[in-house]
Amino acid sequence: MKKLIVLRYTLLLLTLAAVCALPALAEISVDATLSHHSYPLDRAARLTIAISGTSRNAAITLPDIKNIRLHSRGQASQINMVNGSITSSITHNYLVQALKPGSYTIPPIQVTAAGETVSTKPIAFEVTGPGQSSKAEKRSEVKLEDIAFIKLSEIGEYYPGEIVPVTLKVYLSREYKTDISTLPSLSGDGVVMEQLSSEPQQSQETYQGKSFHVITWQTSLSGIKTGSHPISFSLDATLLIPQKRRSRSPFSSFGGSLFDDSMFEDFFGNYERRPITVKSSDLVFTVLPLPAENRPEGFTGAIGDFDMTVSAKPTEIEVGEPITLNTTISGSGNFDRVEAPVFPEGNSWKTYSPTANFESGAGAAGGKKTFEQAVVVKSGGVHEVPPLQFSYFDPSKKKYITKSSSPILLSVKAGKVQPLAVAVAPQTRQQLPSEKVETSERIQGLSPLHLDLGEFSRRPQTLPQKTWYLVSCMTLLLISLSALIVKYRQQRHRNNPEIQLNKNRRSQLQRDLDATEQAMKARDPARFLLLCRTAIQNQFAKLCEVEPSAISLADIHGKMEPGSSLLKTFSLAEQAAYGGATLSSDDMGKLFILLKKDLEGLSC
Repeated sequence: MKKLIVLRYTLLLLTLAAVCALPALAEISVDATLSHHSYPLDRAARLTIAISGTSRNAAITLPDIKNIRLHSRGQASQINMVNGSITSSITHNYLVQALKPGSYTIPPIQVTAAGETVSTKPIAFEVTGPGQSSKAEKRSEVKLEDIAFIKLSEIGEYYPGEIVPVTLKVYLSREYKTDISTLPSLSGDGVVMEQLSSEPQQSQETYQGKSFHVITWQTSLSGIKTGSHPISFSLDATLLIPQKRRSRSPFSSFGGSLFDDSMFEDFFGNYERRPITVKSSDLVFTVLPLPAENRPEGFTGAIGDFDMTVSAKPTEIEVGEPITLNTTISGSGNFDRVEAPVFPEGNSWKTYSPTANFESGAGAAGGKKTFEQAVVVKSGGVHEVPPLQFSYFDPSKKKYITKSSSPILLSVKAGKVQPLAVAVAPQTRQQLPSEKVETSERIQGLSPLHLDLGEFSRRPQTLPQKTWYLVSCMTLLLISLSALIVKYRQQRHRNNPEIQLNKNRRSQLQRDLDATEQAMKARDPARFLLLCRTAIQNQFAKLCEVEPSAISLADIHGKMEPGSSLLKTFSLAEQAAYGGATLSSDDMGKLFILLKKDLEGLSC
């Protein structure tokens, strides 16, 4: 056993000796590199001499170069073992300082290691005056549009109000560090852009042989007037430019700290922040006029591709009871121009203004818009809901299209309430027999007979003839009748369109106020003013039976007193939408109290 242990240790020592000998037996190679081949006099370059094949100290013979000083900045050793192969290297670092501008060459440097001498290749470099750039640097200077730019997917010719899905990309060179300060904005008259998301897609792309970090938004454009409109996109950003540490005076001692080396400058993030504006190339957005030929009478400006479905309930009603009419228009297009189909006029119907609800769908222009409208049958001669029509312009087919719904059959009964008759059995009066029966007749020869029949009892009464039973029945009947009347009034209340409109208005106001209060608590003045504007539009739209988007500052000015707080709030929100908002928390709190008070007491 002892011999076996000794043998194992012997083999282990021999293996370690062989491993240690491998670096010494490996072939030695030397490589010298310079960090900058052109730099100003007030800076320095880093010279790196890498010696492979040895992990021990190597003797380096530095050349004498006129007006050049080489300052040692330490060395580092490394041994790697990969798949049984052992490699070793040692690296020496030097700072190259020039005493005056000029063109220089570092001659071959001799390195001796493990009894072998190897020389490096000569390195040429240029030193310019303090703060100056070399000719090579001037030739290699890049333009801002090569570092960051904006590209937009192809655009062409469209119609007023048409929703045009586009892809907006911001390219940022990966060779530079760039901080984006704002979202891209559109410049140009006659074209509007959908609000961009604060969470765009991010990816990496190669463009014209260079690597870029790409930020992508899926948005849409829409022309608001005809003509050819020049447009462009831009955003504010900050370019981070690495700043070199200012070199020591050439005549001072060069025995400073290791952190004077430029290799540590990038690590510690010493950057100059330079504001820049990233721009796109100039583009032209052409808006064509809609054709006047064959334009339907009910066309409201809807452009896209739509479908329409119409339903009604209930279909079995009495005269005077309301019907809820639901119209859904789905597809892709400018839903802000989609309005409810006009219900045909007639003496047999009473109609109320519809309410609208929009749900976005796939893509920038996809979705569906649902209209709910109350209609009331006024006569018993109505048997169906008449067809409804919706017209739009299809840009792909370049023509107007009208969709019609099918008539909906109804069962209408005459609305009469029959009074309930209560039949009560009359109480029969009972005739009681005489208590005594007298006879005046005498029977001759016999003593007269005296018949005493005694007292007769009353005839027993049945249950319906008893007073307490009749009172109980009448009470139960009155209770049942009252319950029916209450239920009937509640049903009429629920189906009353005006009451429902007021209820919807109060619910919408509460939702708007809750959202506005959240923006106030988040100290977001821009969103706070936007929600104030939306709340005012929603209330005026509910009360005056128009679309919220149709409410403008002019409309409010015509309905409110000049000093109204609602008018001032709406005007302030309009200005903030274009110029930003600077409201303080106290200002938002005061404005919110006034908004709530005025909207709750608003009437059209």
